[in-house]
Amino acid sequence: MRLDKHCCELMATNLAAGETAILYVPKFREYGIRVLDGGSSFIVIEHCPWCGKMLPSRIRDAWFRQIESLGFEMGDEAIPTEFLSDAWWKARPQP
Repeated sequence: MRLDKHCCELMATNLAAGETAILYVPKFREYGIRVLDGGSSFIVIEHCPWCGKMLPSRIRDAWFRQIESLGFEMGDEAIPTEFLSDAWWKARPQP
């Protein structure tokens, strides 16, 4: 699966519309189902709910390791801009 695209047209369409409980967090490459409690919680999913394909592996732990290796902590205002989006992982070689 190309990592700059979603797994299927239905996933892409539903994420773009923003009207489903499915969400995508680009900087962590995570897909999930929103917990409708008024907060920002979600449950991570590993397969597309429309086509059933395995979704890309999430990289939340790698993000934290990377910013910590640069001397930052979550919430630091000085975290480089590339780490606030998917730019940080798209700029690196993908396995």
